[in-house]
Amino acid sequence: MTAANSAQTEGFPLSQEQVDAFRRDGVICIRQAYSEDWVGRITAFLDDIVGHPSPIYGPRDPASTFHADKDTWLTNDEVLDFVLHAPSAGIAQQAFGSNRVTFFYDQIFVKDELSPNPTPWHHDFTFWPLEGTQIASLWTSVDPVDAESSALEFVAGSHRWPQRFRAIGADGTDFSTGQNLDELPDFEADRSRYDIVSWDLQPGDALLFDALTLHGARGNHSAHKKRRAITTRWCGDDVVYRSGRSRQFYRHGLHDGDAFSSWLYPQVLPRVIEEQLRVRLAGPVLPDPELLKKANDHLSKLDRVNVPLDPAVG
Repeated sequence: MTAANSAQTEGFPLSQEQVDAFRRDGVICIRQAYSEDWVGRITAFLDDIVGHPSPIYGPRDPASTFHADKDTWLTNDEVLDFVLHAPSAGIAQQAFGSNRVTFFYDQIFVKDELSPNPTPWHHDFTFWPLEGTQIASLWTSVDPVDAESSALEFVAGSHRWPQRFRAIGADGTDFSTGQNLDELPDFEADRSRYDIVSWDLQPGDALLFDALTLHGARGNHSAHKKRRAITTRWCGDDVVYRSGRSRQFYRHGLHDGDAFSSWLYPQVLPRVIEEQLRVRLAGPVLPDPELLKKANDHLSKLDRVNVPLDPAVG
């Protein structure tokens, strides 16, 4: 078990050119952000999580070729170690230009070989109970990634658009049901109208992208390789909590307008606050049963839209 007072992130310096590109485009590719040792450790815990999902997601459908999970740091000590010790928080701090960096949550996305499941175009901001300009994700895959194997695509500069778009999940759930949000453009109807960017990645490479940057991915067309990825979400100095925008599984103690930091959303830089990690370091933390039931009841009442499977996979 990781001790709170030993939690220090490894350094990974960003160039000024990278910081400027992140702020201009809303996304950058960072080559070899994670060492070979980290890639091996990430690979091991991703495979473990697919076989032993978190309490939020429950048993896997054995027929499914797409596996998602979240908040696995609360039950998996290796993910906790990754959050506290990997370069992720330091990378976010440099990109934000912030003093404080708070961890939001981790999310797992595994697409098996020939998975027809696309990732619909979206930006993350409208899924989340947050307000602020310093919110970003760091995404890495332990498998080589290219267009065939479901590389992420981004609309460069879309984080500066004024619109806030509907939050449509991978299964078609409209998490913004009841909110007055904009409809997404049909990017596939005329891709040439937009500055769509993507990168081929090797294990250890990472993508840093703003919470407002529109992104998505096709299915995994490869018959020979999976796409196993983890995303960590990070917040800087100006982020506050906004109630009512997402399902809650744990009692985090924040109220509308509070600075975004609590035991569930611990500060990692400039230092870990030992008291915030006390509950987690005592052992795995399970969802609150009452909140879990409430969240699932709410989920059942949300609107659904059709998300077609990738017709090129098969």
